[in-house]
Amino acid sequence: MKALLYLVLMCSVGVLLQAQEERQFIRKGNAEFTAGKFLESEIEFRKALEKDAKSFEAQFNVGDALFRQKKYDKAAEQFEVLSKVEKDPSKLAQVYHNLGNSLYAQGKIKPSIEAYKNALRNNPLDNDARYNLIAALKALDNQEKNKDKNQQDSDNDGIPDEKEKQDNKGASGKDQDTDNDGIPDYKDEDSDNDGISDKEEAGDNPSEPKDTDKDGIPDYRDLDSNNNGIPDKDEKKNPQDKDKQEQNKPQQPNNQMTPQEAQRLLNAIQQDENELQKKNQKAKAAQQTKSDKNW
Repeated sequence: MKALLYLVLMCSVGVLLQAQEERQFIRKGNAEFTAGKFLESEIEFRKALEKDAKSFEAQFNVGDALFRQKKYDKAAEQFEVLSKVEKDPSKLAQVYHNLGNSLYAQGKIKPSIEAYKNALRNNPLDNDARYNLIAALKALDNQEKNKDKNQQDSDNDGIPDEKEKQDNKGASGKDQDTDNDGIPDYKDEDSDNDGISDKEEAGDNPSEPKDTDKDGIPDYRDLDSNNNGIPDKDEKKNPQDKDKQEQNKPQQPNNQMTPQEAQRLLNAIQQDENELQKKNQKAKAAQQTKSDKNW
């Protein structure tokens, strides 16, 4: 009986010492956290977890320390894991609240909304979670509105209206009207009035309209989009002009002649010269003979 009692006491003392060490690491981690040393605080909280892997406070504080280090994805993972094992509603509310913050910081608005809702389900009196939920809902609404706005294409040229309302530097301002015809570009099917539709000049990715000559002016606003001196409207009417211009360019030799080829060419020229001289000599002789006969 005494031996059994001794063993029980030893186990209890061991657990108590382990719990004390866990608390020491948590206290030190809290001190580092308060001092703004978030990496150091994370290390201390993880040491506490080595003493007690189920410590809610240590697990929760690790997530907080990760969040303060702007490791939002890691923080979300930490709170996500904790949300699956914690059963106490008040603690779960805190976990979901911080999970929502971690998701929101990553721009994951919809998942953050669900997390804030879960926080309120576990603690309807959590006013901070309620405030964050309202903010997230507004952010989602703005996100959806901007998405719809960016998809509007009034002139059906493939270029979003918001893009056509910007100047050539991408700055938003008053509606752009490239050809000054009173119709803004986002409603004009041929913004530069060159006879070529914006849809044709926009290229394969109308959201980022083509700029052939890389001068900062997209083709649908550029009267000479390839900067070859021929207006686009003339090239549209006479596409052969481009070919003529190319033909008028001085031609560059494709390859240099090798010494052997040069020598063969010289020999051929010399042979032609010799043949020509022989023909000339024969012609002179024939002329002389004819003159003698006539005499």
